[in-house]
Amino acid sequence: METMRNSSGTISLMSPIDLQEGVASLSRGAYFKEASLSMTLSILTESAAQMSGIERVSIWALVEGKHELRCLELFERGATKHSSGIVLQASECPIYFQSLAGRRRSATEDALLLPEMSELAAGYLAPHKVTARLDTPIHIRGELQGVLSFEQVGSHLPWTTAHRLFAHAVANLVTLALVEYEAEEARREAKTATERLRAVFDASRDALLLADGESGIILDANRQAEKLFGCKRHDLVGKDQRMLHPKASALKIDDHFRQMASGQFRGAVLTEIYRSDGSVLPVEITSEIANTSDGKRLALGIFRPI
Repeated sequence: METMRNSSGTISLMSPIDLQEGVASLSRGAYFKEASLSMTLSILTESAAQMSGIERVSIWALVEGKHELRCLELFERGATKHSSGIVLQASECPIYFQSLAGRRRSATEDALLLPEMSELAAGYLAPHKVTARLDTPIHIRGELQGVLSFEQVGSHLPWTTAHRLFAHAVANLVTLALVEYEAEEARREAKTATERLRAVFDASRDALLLADGESGIILDANRQAEKLFGCKRHDLVGKDQRMLHPKASALKIDDHFRQMASGQFRGAVLTEIYRSDGSVLPVEITSEIANTSDGKRLALGIFRPI
């Protein structure tokens, strides 16, 4: 195994073969769906630092309208320490922020050689004794969302092609973790919204039936609808709305439903419904139409006994 050593004799940067094996090991990680986002980012930074021999590995996110770069996770290999919360302001290092948007990656063997890096010197690089830095932008759906940073401390060695490829691979894994987090948040929010709608739906004093706006097939029913029809929700879901009415009024209701679904009619209609015991009950039905984001049309029927 080829290793590189700094002047103190300690291992500094790992070989290309070690880095390739490291990428494969990280890619096999099963923690993306099992661990929290913060835990996943901690695993990625620590693993990347240990596999590459780099002293500091950090993940930063663009926030506040992309006017701030906030450190989500930083691992320091020598101190075996995790931290977060450092903030870089665009107003204090504008060239650096512009460079993030315009480069695939930014690397320097001397942290003061690039103009954008010199902006970070006094406030960030010098206090942390950073002497070489490799930045790899993090993109989600083609948009810049942050940056992965590799930093050498004290004496430094040139960044190799292997390290640039390793950084790119780790940045891709960070992107995967962030996308999975976004998806999980969306699923959680959707579940919460569904639960809230269900609570409102069931709390209504009126009997409510939700139907497909095209076919008239019943999709959902609330508790008052169960009481009105004298049956359970699962007995109503899946039925054609015409089956709820006596044959003599079914055609009238079907015509009303089509007019209402096409926006040609608004208002109430008087008709009758079958209850589960075979009795007939006069009702007033008011309907509302809603279009979903995926282009589907839903019909909400409000049933009131008369």
